[in-house]
Amino acid sequence: MTTFYARPSGVSSPPAATEIPAFRRPTRVTATLSWKLHRDLQTRADYEGRSLSNLIASLLEKAHSA
Repeated sequence: MTTFYARPSGVSSPPAATEIPAFRRPTRVTATLSWKLHRDLQTRADYEGRSLSNLIASLLEKAHSA
């Protein structure tokens, strides 16, 4: 289930892609995974010798660029 929160009044919308400042940095995201998906991803991360968060970030970046 995805929850969307209303933007508080007085907060402007995010900048356009051409207006994003040069000091961008990674952002944290929280997601809820099924037990089986978590187990499968953790098994793959262990096999590849990387952290679970690094594996998920890599998979999301690949899916985004596809």
